Amino acid sequence: MKLLRWGAILALVLVMQTHGSMADGWKFLFNGENLDGWNIAGDQEWKVEEGIIHVKATGKQMGWLIAEGTYSDFVLQARFQWTSGNSGIQIRSRLEGDKMIGYQCNLDPSRPTATGTLLEENDRGLIMETKVKAEDVFKKDQWNTYEISAIGDHILIYVNGIKMVDVKDPKGAKQGLIALQMAPGEGGAMQWSDIRILEIPNQQDWVSLFNGQDLTHWKSVADATWTVEDGVIHGKSKGGGYGWLVSDKEYTDFHFSTRFKMAKGNSGIQFRSWLVESEGMVHGFQADLASGSDWINGHLYDQSEKGVTAKPSFDASRIIDWEGWNTYEITAMGPKVELFINGKKTVEHSDPTRLKGIFAFQIHAGDTMETFWDDIRIIPFE
Repeated sequence: MKLLRWGAILALVLVMQTHGSMADGWKFLFNGENLDGWNIAGDQEWKVEEGIIHVKATGKQMGWLIAEGTYSDFVLQARFQWTSGNSGIQIRSRLEGDKMIGYQCNLDPSRPTATGTLLEENDRGLIMETKVKAEDVFKKDQWNTYEISAIGDHILIYVNGIKMVDVKDPKGAKQGLIALQMAPGEGGAMQWSDIRILEIPNQQDWVSLFNGQDLTHWKSVADATWTVEDGVIHGKSKGGGYGWLVSDKEYTDFHFSTRFKMAKGNSGIQFRSWLVESEGMVHGFQADLASGSDWINGHLYDQSEKGVTAKPSFDASRIIDWEGWNTYEITAMGPKVELFINGKKTVEHSDPTRLKGIFAFQIHAGDTMETFWDDIRIIPFE
């Protein structure tokens, strides 16, 4: 980490190279130890304690923590805890003197519709205000997730898996800095963790796998009932055996995201899998999920094949709201597979033999249970 003068930062980023390749998957911008790879601008206080970035609004000027390099098309994810004050995430931005110019994804739960609103700082101002109130999405004194997609003209903002802004803006910058912001103000404070970015090639955008109305492009297999109620997929045990909701298309390389709710039971998301009609069973990789378990959640399981394949290093059940909605992400690129629950990475695994297959949602055999699935979406890299 370097503390730089205003003019030096712009010169630094202009010489940085663009990043990575899709085969690398997600890149963590914060290493969990220190501020290497970041530069401080302004006079707010930024430090790392116990693997978390802390910022306090101690100064009288706007302050930023700026990631080195510039980025064009990407999905950006970060987890945050808010104490107070006006914060946000700059994307596709540039620093001129003491002014940050460019997109700001706002974050201030003290104001009803500030969090998740898209601005263009020090330029056009408000681009789109969210219609979702902070009180309906923000979790006080808990970790929250902030997701930003910038792909071509398309900007998407999600907070805790809820869509806040969805806008096409052809006038905005297409490349620039990423920075965390802290505005001046007594008592302002934030915490940040798990900051990661997935660069997107060829402006491949999100595709919805669920239309919110019916089960088009999905089919029910074996012993479960699947319906759409109030715009949400509802899966329910029927006779005590396994049940599946299976996609009608195979996928190779992708980033997948969905919201889920499950008070009790054993479930999961099949991917790079295949259906054996004669068995009424799906075989292949599963992003595992089970309430009441301290070892299943976030596992990579090989259903009807090898069993447990990769385990988290922590108890992922503790980051799941068993009475509310959560997010599950799956990224598969070449042999590399990564799983995330509520913004936190659970496992990474490599398997060069398992490179393509269907998706399916599972109802496990045994006790009666039900699951709810919503906002099922994918960026296919093919």
